[in-house]
Amino acid sequence: MLVSCGEAQETKALCSHAAELESSLVASNLAIESLTSTSPRQLQSTIAVLTGTLSIIDDVAPSTVKSDIEQTMRSYDELTVALQNVYWDGTVAQTDPNVQHAIANLSRNDNVDALSALRDFVSNQCKIEISKGINASPGEDQSTTQTSIVVDPQPDLNYGFDNEETAIRSYAYFIAEQRGITINADQATCLGTHMINVAQDNPSLSDAVYESTLNASFIVCGIAIK
Repeated sequence: MLVSCGEAQETKALCSHAAELESSLVASNLAIESLTSTSPRQLQSTIAVLTGTLSIIDDVAPSTVKSDIEQTMRSYDELTVALQNVYWDGTVAQTDPNVQHAIANLSRNDNVDALSALRDFVSNQCKIEISKGINASPGEDQSTTQTSIVVDPQPDLNYGFDNEETAIRSYAYFIAEQRGITINADQATCLGTHMINVAQDNPSLSDAVYESTLNASFIVCGIAIK
């Protein structure tokens, strides 16, 4: 099948974020399965990396996969809103019906199908396998009414992202990617830890103060700014 130059460029652009998408999916699903042991700031930043990555690839993706990305975005946006309403408190979220409804919806057939199609596209076009995460395989239709069902952990849930430090690094890589900066693992740990701590201590940072703090963090962590 002939592929237009534009579509080829769009696919290449999406593939440039494929590894970031994989890591953020796994990190987010790990956080969801560990709600009571995940700090509010860590939960917020981890989900933010995923929704931010989905937003980026939606902007550059070819039309053939756009609807699947947007469906996936909606499912995680619903979860984001529910978690915001409990102030990202995992202990509260564990029993909150709206959060549990949003988590259950991640395994609803239409959302599973969309993420599966996105995984297939990435696997075929980018040669990267995205871990399954929390979304179950399509099966019997699941109810779309509000429930308090807790999704059972999937067998490969911990693949590639098994502790908080790796999630912190993912957050740092996301920040660096947004600014076109390359960082190594040690710098990512430093930057992610510093920025999460700053945000936790100062939840109402203005944009100007955030940028100033970020630039200072780059210096502290030995990251060259272009």
